[in-house]
Amino acid sequence: MKQVPLVPLAPLAFALILTAVACSPGETPDESAPSAEAPTGVVDSVFPMDVMVARFRAEIPEPGRLSGGAHSRDALVEGVVRALEEADTLAFERMAVTLPEWAWLYYPTSAQARPPYELPPGMAWLQVQQGNRTGVLRALERFGGQALDYRGYACGAEPTLEGENRVWVGCLVTLGRDGEEPTPVRLFSAILERDGRFAVLSYANDF
Repeated sequence: MKQVPLVPLAPLAFALILTAVACSPGETPDESAPSAEAPTGVVDSVFPMDVMVARFRAEIPEPGRLSGGAHSRDALVEGVVRALEEADTLAFERMAVTLPEWAWLYYPTSAQARPPYELPPGMAWLQVQQGNRTGVLRALERFGGQALDYRGYACGAEPTLEGENRVWVGCLVTLGRDGEEPTPVRLFSAILERDGRFAVLSYANDF
């Protein structure tokens, strides 16, 4: 069995946007935390949601559409399985929703931005990144660098509709390894579909 080193996933770290906010004036951020400058550092929920979103997106370029991912849901799931077999962290990044896509195309119409949640975008993005990093590392720990017996997948019967987005959840991928009988596993939490493109919205999983 090929051993996969557990190293920080720089591509999936993207930007931990609360670094500046988490420290009081004069404090020095924890040197062990990923160092990435926040787009805005705005997480104060006393502001109206439209103001928080505008400030969060102030220095983030607006994308026209999903740029990565795949042209179909089938191709995206197959790409995730292939990335596991090849232990290719860059491939995981290419299949994920980017910060600009998340800020401009996904978050404003998501459930997180509406009552009763109204989670500040900075905090919501941080949670996505933490889930992505942990999920990919754990999936690589279990399946990385191995020949996998992929038998297909199944998601919820209908997507959740949020504005122009279709969000697929409840996806289980049937996989086996080392001669094991393939079983359904949750490799990721959600897929974003928009304008005929598909990308992983969250790599959080059950591992």
